[in-house]
Amino acid sequence: MDNWLLYILVVFAIGVGWLLGRRERQKRTETLGPNYYQGLNYLLNEEPDRAVAPFIEDLEVNADTLETHLALGSLLRRRGELEKAVIVHENILAHAELERDAMLQVQLELARDYLLAGLLDRAEDLLLKLSQRENQDIGSIRRDAHKLMLEIYEREKEWHRAAEIGELLAYGDESDKYERFNSHYYCEIAEDLLKRNRTEEARQCISDAIGHDATNARVSLLLGMLELAEENYPEAIRAFQRIRDQESVYVVESLESLQTAYEKSDQPMDTFRAYLYEALETTPSISIVLLLAQQIREEKGDEGVSRFIADHLKKNPTIRGLTQLIDLHIDNAHGVSKQNLFILRSFAEALVADKPAYRCNGCGFEGKRMRWHCPSCKDWGTIKPIFGLEGE
Repeated sequence: MDNWLLYILVVFAIGVGWLLGRRERQKRTETLGPNYYQGLNYLLNEEPDRAVAPFIEDLEVNADTLETHLALGSLLRRRGELEKAVIVHENILAHAELERDAMLQVQLELARDYLLAGLLDRAEDLLLKLSQRENQDIGSIRRDAHKLMLEIYEREKEWHRAAEIGELLAYGDESDKYERFNSHYYCEIAEDLLKRNRTEEARQCISDAIGHDATNARVSLLLGMLELAEENYPEAIRAFQRIRDQESVYVVESLESLQTAYEKSDQPMDTFRAYLYEALETTPSISIVLLLAQQIREEKGDEGVSRFIADHLKKNPTIRGLTQLIDLHIDNAHGVSKQNLFILRSFAEALVADKPAYRCNGCGFEGKRMRWHCPSCKDWGTIKPIFGLEGE
């Protein structure tokens, strides 16, 4: 009898649970309304632009639905539908009763929308408010806000403000990264000052850049240019030659200025040649080879230069080197041989005519001129000369 009573109670409890669950499902369906399911259908069919209005109209903003709203906003932003992403995030802020941390995260997402849409003033105002909140619990939000502010100041070329934010970010695991960024910010300021002949201020910025990253070859290049402009030739030579020990791939960027410094100084050109040979050992660059060839030609003539370039090409073949070698032989060729050399030279030039000379080691961006700030991945100091058959 007791077992039968227990069985009846269990069946009764299951029935009550089923009825309550059914009522809850009906209530939820009535609360969400048909527009919610229509919006969900649009999302599943990859039509987020049509899903925005149904979701905003029918899906209440609360802690349970926040992730759905944020996912929709993120999807719209990735698709480039920035206006609709802004609508979604502004709707959350206008109607939600959420915890403070959740609201701050939504504000950060809205700032990202503004930034990508080019509304830099609105993005900056919002990020400044986020970064000025005095609470240790929002450290990650504040750091993310600083990173977005840094992107704004880089885009607007406000290097002083970028350096201020960079100082705030230069700690923890990313300390080295932002110290490198700060060094380049001061280099940007120094370059601008040099263009306006404000050399003393530029010298101070170069000193600040060294303080943030002493291995930055760009700093030595700028310091060499400053010393060259002020006719301090020995100091310019020392600055330019320091590049070889910092980042030898950038030696090619200093060669013309370094040659000028040697020619205007009282230092022997043999010292310059010795430096070029040492640099060639660490950086097998055709630019260094061709500069050495100019000096060798004065002593050994075309035949000596040809042997020197040919020996280098055997180890490090480049089309630029081949073109130079052809030029040397054209002068001593006649008739059909000379015509064939001209044809060969035109083919060699065509091979490298539209080829990039620089590549970002971070994202692979390529270009024909040197940039210290990659326009693709936004990193600093990652673009370097291309080496190989079509490069250096």
